[in-house]
Amino acid sequence: MNGSDCLKTFRSADWTTAAQVRGFVEQVEGLEPADVIQLLQHLTSPGIAAAAGYGLRVSAFRQLAERVADKGLFAHYVRALKLPNSDLRAALAHLLPGVNSILDHPALCALIGSPDASLRATVASVLCEIGTKTAFDILSGMVHAPKLPGRREVLTVLARIGEHRAVPALEAALGVGTPEEKVYAIELLESPRCMARDPNAAVRAIASALADPVEAVAAKALAALAEIAGEEEYFLRATPLFDSPSVEVCTTAVSGLRLFPSARSAAVLHRKLREGPQVVRFAAIEALEAIGTLDVLKPLAEALGHSQIVVRLKAAEALARLSVAGKLDLARTVVWLLRSRDPELRRLAVELAQSVQDPEGELWPKLLGCLKDEDWWVRERVADALLKVAGPALLRHVVPYLRDPAPVMRQFAVEVLMRMKAPESLGALVRAAGDDDDWWVRERAIDAIAVLRDPRAVPYLVDIMARNPELQVACLQALQTLEELAAPEAGPHVAALLDSPDDDVRLAALRCLRAFKDRQHAAVVEPLLRDASPDVRSLACDVLPELRPSAGAASAPPIGTLSFLDKLLVAMAQKGCDDLILSPGRQPHVTRLGVVGPLAANLLEADRLATMLRAHLSPKHIRELEARREADLSYEIKEHGLRFRVNVFHQLGGLAAVFRIVKGAIPRVEGLGLPPVVATLAGLKNGLVLVGGPTGSGKSTTLAALIDHINRSSARHIVTFEDPIEVVHGCQQSLINQREIHSHTKDLVKALRGTLRQDPDVMLIGEMRDLPTIAFAVSAAETGHLVFGTIHTASAALTVDRIINAFPPGQHDQVRSLVAGSLKAVVCQYLVPRHDGPGRCLAAEVLLNSDAVANLIRKGKTFQIPSVIAMSREAGMQLMDLDLMRLLNEGKISPEDAYMRAVSKKDFEGYLGASERPEAAS
Repeated sequence: MNGSDCLKTFRSADWTTAAQVRGFVEQVEGLEPADVIQLLQHLTSPGIAAAAGYGLRVSAFRQLAERVADKGLFAHYVRALKLPNSDLRAALAHLLPGVNSILDHPALCALIGSPDASLRATVASVLCEIGTKTAFDILSGMVHAPKLPGRREVLTVLARIGEHRAVPALEAALGVGTPEEKVYAIELLESPRCMARDPNAAVRAIASALADPVEAVAAKALAALAEIAGEEEYFLRATPLFDSPSVEVCTTAVSGLRLFPSARSAAVLHRKLREGPQVVRFAAIEALEAIGTLDVLKPLAEALGHSQIVVRLKAAEALARLSVAGKLDLARTVVWLLRSRDPELRRLAVELAQSVQDPEGELWPKLLGCLKDEDWWVRERVADALLKVAGPALLRHVVPYLRDPAPVMRQFAVEVLMRMKAPESLGALVRAAGDDDDWWVRERAIDAIAVLRDPRAVPYLVDIMARNPELQVACLQALQTLEELAAPEAGPHVAALLDSPDDDVRLAALRCLRAFKDRQHAAVVEPLLRDASPDVRSLACDVLPELRPSAGAASAPPIGTLSFLDKLLVAMAQKGCDDLILSPGRQPHVTRLGVVGPLAANLLEADRLATMLRAHLSPKHIRELEARREADLSYEIKEHGLRFRVNVFHQLGGLAAVFRIVKGAIPRVEGLGLPPVVATLAGLKNGLVLVGGPTGSGKSTTLAALIDHINRSSARHIVTFEDPIEVVHGCQQSLINQREIHSHTKDLVKALRGTLRQDPDVMLIGEMRDLPTIAFAVSAAETGHLVFGTIHTASAALTVDRIINAFPPGQHDQVRSLVAGSLKAVVCQYLVPRHDGPGRCLAAEVLLNSDAVANLIRKGKTFQIPSVIAMSREAGMQLMDLDLMRLLNEGKISPEDAYMRAVSKKDFEGYLGASERPEAAS
């Protein structure tokens, strides 16, 4: 189609879609500039813009005109810009750079002064792209016009095409522009584009606006000056404005000092902090905090005594943040704040006390003396800070407060001693429990004695229990905490209290005898089966079978005789579940094949659940639960041959727990569904073998099977470290020592190091979770031991990164070399729900260390490891995605489960139904 036919079709076309426009454009050939002009004339003819399909005609014109790069078209396009049509203007702005004619720039520049804001914006965008010296000179002259509608656009173009050469024009605008235009000119002057080659000129230009009668302009100039000028220049020009009658200008001048951390700046800020007004004081405090040197301590400390509370609070908050950041030593300031009558300042003092560094121990004795007239929560929080800062040295300063005339201070002293758990406080606590006038102090002192778990306390508790009937329940609870330690001496005295007329005393005595586990008291418990109190009868019914001598009988008692917890555990085991989850205020839940559901209908009350769980915790685990807010342990129901791994933890509603069943039979490694090469890892003589995967992916089972394989096939010394022990291995050809963290060793790192003196051949580290454990594993593997461990990672490459990144950055090169030499294999696995029936099947990724892999590890190119795995299938390696694809093709897993676990999800999208594909969801 030639130009003539093109114009006819263009005028008569009734296009409705962009596809029709593209078809028309593709048919046009040999278009001349004159043809483009005729097309443009049609688009600009009167009334045509209102016709249907005008936007599609503009689109066709743009596509056709792009082919004709004739400078003669520039003037025509410029004239057409005047038409108030956004579609046409956008098309012309796109076309003008392609036909740029410098001779016609004056006509384009003239349009930038138009009252039409849209036209000005379009012209400015074009000039920013094609502007030259001609345009720069024209626009520079336009800046001086007193009333110029497009001054902002002119400044934008000048700064873009002229950069630092635009400074004179920008300075001129500061003399003739509106306030908004002046502020914009200052923003351009402080930009790096204008400052880069001539910063002094930019500073001088900005300084010319400091005396502007409009406060906003002068303040903006001050703020810009602070950003780009040096300290000397700033003080030279800003000093007169520190006392400006304009609050906005004065505030801006003061705020600018935050960029100059010097004694001179701190002195000016100190003065303005005293003089005000209020907004200037706030700006001074913020600037002092930003400076953050020792020079700011005096003015901020002085502000703590200001007559206005808002100033005091703002200064105290600034001090607190500086303290947390470690910039100031504020031990003395904490004491000042605590003496304040303002409760908000006292609260800030507590926060400071928790963060301040006090190596000489001067702060905490003084803090104790300041607490008599404080609120209880202030004392409580200060106690937290003191225990962290002072530790055991606080004891001799706290004990004297047990004799303080104020009951609140005696109560405070008991609470602190309870947290300290220092055996040296026993005597003082016994005296307080027996002689204090305040009942609360006496009872809390007994609670504190129980926390000590010191057998020396037993006779004192028995004596207090005999002399003070109102303290019998508290003493019984303390003796219950001591368990068998108190039984020989306290047992008869506790049994005697079963005749007490007080129901609470009888209940506490029963619980105490249960904790003593002394069967000689069964006879005195039996009458309580007919007690008037239903609570006493119920507890006696539970306690009596535990105190009676064993009749020896069946291997598994009926479920009805088990405790409530054991009943739940037996029920979940009988249903083939993996986990029992107990949460306060909710039903008992179980997980089976990765799906969570309720086991029973009744809700577990928080108090009942906490009591039930604590009853099965040893003193060691109770202490761990208090210290770490969670505890790991193993639990057995021997009569039913069940064993569980347990985690007890605090959560929002109270105490909760998860019991994971540990299968009694150790599976063979060949039957786990792992690649055959994994079984050969048991035959390694040395090196590091890691098994990765998320929680519940069978890592422990895989390691147990590998250890069992070694145990059955070779004579070696195997040492395991587990938290807790899950699978118990019997010695076959190998000698196995299994150690449980916290039960068989208090310090895992020391135990690991000590293992090297026990001549082990194989070591298993249950979980490599921190730097000391990882460092030991790498070192042990390097020195000739075979080390197995689990780690929470999803792929082989991430596992290597996790090991290396656990070390400080400065050691990474050395560690890469060690890992490259000691690592033997990484196995990462998922347990995926089966699609062809009940159960789960295993998908695995296997990395075997080779020369290529070791080289990538040394060079820090672990991201290339997947490529090596993909090319080494003959050696036994495999990627997780390939194993997932195998299971999917065999119909064992669903496309959705494979897609969720895949790394390259695109490879699995074709297996998903249309509704499950990502693009369908979007």
